[in-house]
Amino acid sequence: MARNAKTNVRYKKAKMNAQKNKGDRAEREACIYLTAATGHIVERRFGAGQDKDKGDLVGIPNTVVQVCDMKDKSEAVLRKPREAEQQRINAKVDHAITMVRFNKRPGCKEGDNWRVVLTLEQYARLIK
Repeated sequence: MARNAKTNVRYKKAKMNAQKNKGDRAEREACIYLTAATGHIVERRFGAGQDKDKGDLVGIPNTVVQVCDMKDKSEAVLRKPREAEQQRINAKVDHAITMVRFNKRPGCKEGDNWRVVLTLEQYARLIK
């Protein structure tokens, strides 16, 4: 336990989960950009990651949104849309998208580091 220097009160240092914090930040950022781009009010879904997961964000009609900010972007692009497809089935909606956050590059506009990724089947379902 540590002590607060000003109050001399003992407190436990909270162990922060860096990966969860990174994911939470990415979800909050994705909400801002999706809301701005679509005009829909997009918010975080609480309870994501549980059995029968139904996606990370809500607000896009008839759509599950999976948000991803992994270090290995190739892994993210290949794996996360498959997970989003299972979430689509769980949520009983027609569409699933995966938003992948890339590192910002100099000169890029705000939000231009995000990409929406779909499997071929997800894309075909979207345009039908």
